[in-house]
Amino acid sequence: MTEYTLKIAGKRQVTLPKEIVRDLNLAKGDELQIVVHNPSHIQLIPFTRVRKDLITPEVEKILNQRRKEIANGGRTVSLEQALKKAAQKDARKQASACSSAALKVAQQSHEQMAAE
Repeated sequence: MTEYTLKIAGKRQVTLPKEIVRDLNLAKGDELQIVVHNPSHIQLIPFTRVRKDLITPEVEKILNQRRKEIANGGRTVSLEQALKKAAQKDARKQASACSSAALKVAQQSHEQMAAE
């Protein structure tokens, strides 16, 4: 765990230490969400806006599950890590579907040959 002390400047602005900016992969214009559980338990979370038409019921379910996990102290990950994990999961799912389809074709072919 690393601790930093930040000073509130004019217009309630704070400057984030470069280590935080680097570790959270932040850039100018990025947004942060601050979650205040209580005065001594505050989370700073990189925030990404997504078009509402891209949020399917399945995605909404996953987001709600993650929100609950984070609210209960779950570890947050960068958007890049989350997308990479989702892509890997999708690739496994597609590979499994292809294997299932190939198996089905092989079974049908076997059944045809047996019938002839």
